Amino acid sequence: MTGFPVKLYIYDLSKGLARQMSMQFIGKQIDGVWHTSVVYNGVEYYYGAGVQTSIPGGTHHGQPLEVVDMGESSLPEDVVLEYIDSLKDIYRPENYDLFMNNCNNFTQDLCQFLVGKDIPAHITGLPQEVLQTPFGQMMKPMIEQSLRPITTAPAIPAPVRQPTFTAATQSRQHVLYTTSASQLEDLIKTNHCVSVFFTSSTCGPCRIAYPKYDELAEKYSGKCTFVKVDINQAYDISQRWQITATPTFHTFIDGEKLDDWKGASPPTLESNINILIQIAYPPHPHRKLSLPNILGTSSQPITYTRIPPLDKVLAKLATAGIKDQILLRVVKFITEREAHGARESALPDLNLWAAFVREQIQGGAPSEDLFPIIDIFRVAAIDGRVCSWFAEESDFKTLRSVINFASDDEKPYQGRLVTLQLLCNLFTSHLFVPHLCEELGPELSQLATSSLLDAHSNVRLAASSLAFNITAYGQRRRAEAAEDVLDSINVELLVAMIEGIGREAESAQTLSRLLTALGLLLYCAPNIQDSELFAICNSLEAREVVKTKKNEFIALKALCDEVMLLLALP
Repeated sequence: MTGFPVKLYIYDLSKGLARQMSMQFIGKQIDGVWHTSVVYNGVEYYYGAGVQTSIPGGTHHGQPLEVVDMGESSLPEDVVLEYIDSLKDIYRPENYDLFMNNCNNFTQDLCQFLVGKDIPAHITGLPQEVLQTPFGQMMKPMIEQSLRPITTAPAIPAPVRQPTFTAATQSRQHVLYTTSASQLEDLIKTNHCVSVFFTSSTCGPCRIAYPKYDELAEKYSGKCTFVKVDINQAYDISQRWQITATPTFHTFIDGEKLDDWKGASPPTLESNINILIQIAYPPHPHRKLSLPNILGTSSQPITYTRIPPLDKVLAKLATAGIKDQILLRVVKFITEREAHGARESALPDLNLWAAFVREQIQGGAPSEDLFPIIDIFRVAAIDGRVCSWFAEESDFKTLRSVINFASDDEKPYQGRLVTLQLLCNLFTSHLFVPHLCEELGPELSQLATSSLLDAHSNVRLAASSLAFNITAYGQRRRAEAAEDVLDSINVELLVAMIEGIGREAESAQTLSRLLTALGLLLYCAPNIQDSELFAICNSLEAREVVKTKKNEFIALKALCDEVMLLLALP
């Protein structure tokens, strides 16, 4: 997590007079009467009339004489603000003492908390240095009287960024904050799994638990709702839940309290939260199964990287009158990338390339001339930079054009084949995969569905590769406890996968990919007893279909057994 820079602002309250006259008055050279403040996250914090804030350089002291970079603080912002709030009890206006409890003591404490560093010793040691001189002791009352109006002047009002504690707001640490009793009750009732951390701005031990709580909130994001309540700002909540000490933790499942405990021990907190998660989410029955053929499959997407004879492709296109310069630049890019690597190959103008591809498709170019262009697109898409560019294209209009062209049953099968291979290659880009599976989902499913039942074996193989890439990505998302993209997979695609398994009689490779894709789709699917996914499989007698293939393709016996095991559990 990126931290906030911490700066120490140094001012001379004497405006240079100390340097000029200190030897004359106290018999010792003093370079300045130092006042310091801390700038953190765009706010200047200092001690005078209590703990005060300002925009940086906007206090009545003017611009600082010197700015010292103290480093960065990676502490959560809410933790820092609570700590500063707790310092207000120590650094009250009436407690200000120019020599014993001053602005520099405040900045020393704050810098130690934020970055673990001391402010310069010549600043913190100045009061004692002055008092150790005979004239310093004598002039102490006069110095205090003359400087007190300056050091304790009212702050210049300035906006200060703070976490918003109204209603329920979410921090970057995946933790919700609330000060409303009704809001807290609603969170507990409407979320399956909830942890509530009752804290307070003046609770020192609470700060020990903050990092672990935020870490657990990030770890179990999407599974459990983590809430913090500052009872100093939410008196009605403390009364409603009878919170008499902080830190106090309560955990809930489906609105019913599971446990509560007090104390800031991080190991205890982690242990109790882990128990909460285990009870809220019992281990899936599939996790007890041994499925080496399904789960041992490489998580890397299946890609098609073969480069066709580009000179012959260009010659064929030139014969058809297609000689656009951008076509030549893309071919040059592919050639240089193959020869020297991605680092040495400059990207062509992808805006021009996208426009060229769409123009050829929409302009009615002969189909036999279009599939070589799409094949060049396929090879270019091996480069992650190309994939990333098309991931950001408005409405994915180029890819939609290509997919729509390939989905036309009247077009030659070669166009469908290279389009399926192009789509497989796009799975190498982590940026593009969510778009492919979600925003382009309907078009993708339609093409894959029809292609799985195609008469051409190489089209079926490419379609089974695409089905594998889709389900492998979805399985990774499911394992990461993210949204289940497989749960909403197109029904027609699932039906086509099962029918494709039943029909495949030529290629063991195609069948293997379809069986693995089906296994990944089924593995750890949520709510298997009531799942539409398993209902469809049962209605199509998927287990019997796989059993038949087990007898036909002996080499795939172990894989078929694993898929049948998954289908048998519901």
